[in-house]
Amino acid sequence: MKITAPLVFLFCSIFYCQAFAQTQLFEEAFQSFSTTRLWDFEQIAIDWKMEGILQADLNEGLNYLLENKPGLAEVSLTTVIKKNSAIWQAYYYRAAARKQLRKFSPAEGDMRRALKLRGNFYEGFVELAKILHLSLRKAESEHAIDKAIRIDASSGAAYQVKGDISMSWGETTKAIDSYMQCLAVDSLFHDARIKLALLDIVINKKKDTALKRLNTVLSYDSLQHDALLFRGILNYEKDKKQTLADLSNLIRISPNNWVGIYYRGLVSAELRDYAAAFRDFQKVIKATATSENNFVGRQTSLDKKIDMQNVGAYLLTRVYGLSDDDAGIIKEAYCHIITGRYSETHEAIDRIFNYKREPGAVYLKAVAFEHQGIHALALDYYGRALRLDDQIADAHKKRGIYEQELKQWDKSVEDFTAVLKLYPYDFRINWIRGLSFYHMKWFPQAIADFTIFLKNDSTNKEALGARGMAYSNSGKPLLAYVDFAASGNIKALNYIHMEKLVDSVLQAKDTTLALSCLSIITKHVAVFSEGFVQKFRIHIARNQWEPIADDLSAALSNLPADLAKSKHSYLLTVQAMMHARDKRRDDAMKTFNEAIKVDDGNGVAYLERGRLFLEMRKSSKAENDFKKALSLGNEQAKKMLAGL
Repeated sequence: MKITAPLVFLFCSIFYCQAFAQTQLFEEAFQSFSTTRLWDFEQIAIDWKMEGILQADLNEGLNYLLENKPGLAEVSLTTVIKKNSAIWQAYYYRAAARKQLRKFSPAEGDMRRALKLRGNFYEGFVELAKILHLSLRKAESEHAIDKAIRIDASSGAAYQVKGDISMSWGETTKAIDSYMQCLAVDSLFHDARIKLALLDIVINKKKDTALKRLNTVLSYDSLQHDALLFRGILNYEKDKKQTLADLSNLIRISPNNWVGIYYRGLVSAELRDYAAAFRDFQKVIKATATSENNFVGRQTSLDKKIDMQNVGAYLLTRVYGLSDDDAGIIKEAYCHIITGRYSETHEAIDRIFNYKREPGAVYLKAVAFEHQGIHALALDYYGRALRLDDQIADAHKKRGIYEQELKQWDKSVEDFTAVLKLYPYDFRINWIRGLSFYHMKWFPQAIADFTIFLKNDSTNKEALGARGMAYSNSGKPLLAYVDFAASGNIKALNYIHMEKLVDSVLQAKDTTLALSCLSIITKHVAVFSEGFVQKFRIHIARNQWEPIADDLSAALSNLPADLAKSKHSYLLTVQAMMHARDKRRDDAMKTFNEAIKVDDGNGVAYLERGRLFLEMRKSSKAENDFKKALSLGNEQAKKMLAGL
């Protein structure tokens, strides 16, 4: 839940720099700090005088909660409640677990049960307010938190939560009042003071006032995580040495605080300690690495982050084989590209003796040129890097993309194939290479690549549409229709042609292929009533009624106005057969009658209605229906008549 996002963006705009990860990392830190208390739970006292087994289960549930394992906590606490439904603490903590699992309605029920068993209590209303707020029930959450305050106006937690609720809804004046009240009753409630500091910046642009508040927090607790982080960020422009000291203290007590490590890298780079900055940037990129398969190829922020991962990983294989001076320059150049100072990246690399013979330096220049938008030089330098080391997968990938833009399809295929030899599980490259194959009119190869990609990303509409076009150009129109349907390209569908194609597959006795195609098409195109008819016939022949039950409602709810009467009547017949199977004879008879009214030449409807008459012991009417079915060419009716 990110309803504090507007404050994040405003704060980031005040402290924006070119570094690619700064805004994203800070947003994550801000969101975590702003909403943590809403997801956490208030501790309550437990009287451990219950039965031993119950005590063990309750203790286990609480421990799971403290270990951030809400699913396991819910299971343990449910066990307690099943054994003794009067233990209000179990409901309280199960509500906390369910809240963290985003099961807000059950969580609310548990908390109200705890309040009923225990009687109105402070922590119960605080937690209920959080649950109601996360359910987006603003007025009710405010009502609950006000009840908590009336129960105990001397405790700060409710004021803090009330402020968080107001800030989440953008009601900053109310949030400030609540945080001030929190500090009035508890001057050591550090989160409230820190949030006031952030609001000083966002609302009033008073950085000095904000720093004073953060200084106050750190005077009480010199190792308060959030105060160290935010004071470090606020001092970034004004006092880099203090920022470095604050962030280093933060990282000592919180070694996995990637926001702090990243900002420390920025400060170290500003202070020209590139070796330290390089270490910090590498740590952050490794820790926050994203899959290569998230690469799009359109220079998105995520693409650029993946670039940094790749070039950073490659430099680590090269840098320690260089002289100390050259290694230091490479690290400096990498820091410059991380912070978006591309000209300084080139200036640094140019200081390396004979840099044109070092693939890491040339590769880094290529990435810098690409991020600058100087694409001709980027293509040139990716090629130079590969001439020095043809095992740089990322350089092959980038050159291949540039070659696609230049319509050099065969060259791009060579580069993407080189990537897949180095990293065969990089299925995103199959998608990109498949596009080159398609433009070369090598449709079977394109289909093979698109299929590999779709096995890993089955709902990608762009890839489904592309494979559909490749199938169409390969003379496989039914498979093309399947992909067009799944991709949402409804305009490419010809319903009459689809029906005929499926019929030809059925005539070839390949019911498995027919059913597979029909299942996908009808799932995405509910108005393909003819397909539902074909699909239901296959299922009925196989005596498979469950899949019919799953689809029948969709089929009958989306009948086209121009649907042939025979198809409409058949679908009604199937519905009547389902009613008959469920022993709903009146509904079945009514629907059979409707089916026959729509198309009195429907032999199946007469046959099945005759069977229903037999069940109802109306043999004369059954006989009439069987005779009518037989006259319409239904051979099963002959057997039914013989058995009368």
